Amino acid sequence: MQIFEDIEVKYNLSIIARERGKIVDRRDGHNIFVNLGREWIAALISLQSFSPDTPENDYRPKYMGFGIGGAQQVSVNANSSPITPPYSGSNLQTDTDRTVDTLERPVRISGSSSAYPGVAGDLWLGQIQAPVSHPQSTQAQFRRLLGQGEISYAPFLSVPLSEVGLFTSDKNPEEYLNTLIAYDTFDTISKTTAVEIEVVWTFRF
Repeated sequence: MQIFEDIEVKYNLSIIARERGKIVDRRDGHNIFVNLGREWIAALISLQSFSPDTPENDYRPKYMGFGIGGAQQVSVNANSSPITPPYSGSNLQTDTDRTVDTLERPVRISGSSSAYPGVAGDLWLGQIQAPVSHPQSTQAQFRRLLGQGEISYAPFLSVPLSEVGLFTSDKNPEEYLNTLIAYDTFDTISKTTAVEIEVVWTFRF
């Protein structure tokens, strides 16, 4: 096992779309650990007080969220979206800008409304798979499988995904706009009712 002299967080993202078990689309890249994520990890390893020990931050990665924003979106413009009425967004966010703090144009994981920003019970974040896996002792791997009926459901039967975020356990999945710790934008993948999408996010220390 290779141990680096400097402690640095590395991150890789794999997105695989399958239809009837066959891979129909794939994206592999390096996402950005945004400033909020850097602040989160600094607080995570710190105690606020002693006797009793009180952590500054006790939250862990728990959710992934998806959107149709980001600079690599090629299927929709800033005036259209898979909700009614359309909501704003310039499709300018990149995965090199550490100041990004939310998805630009989030979409629901599941819900019963077609209005923005929705109604109680709509879910904008999906819980990752538990337990988190560790391919190596210095790695943490977070997974989320989007089922056929998630995101792409009536009346949104084809949704052009182009951004993804990783969120901590203190976030509310029923809120449409949560702050994130890591972000990526990618060439559009069409999420339909026939397609399942698996996202694997790996942190390497």
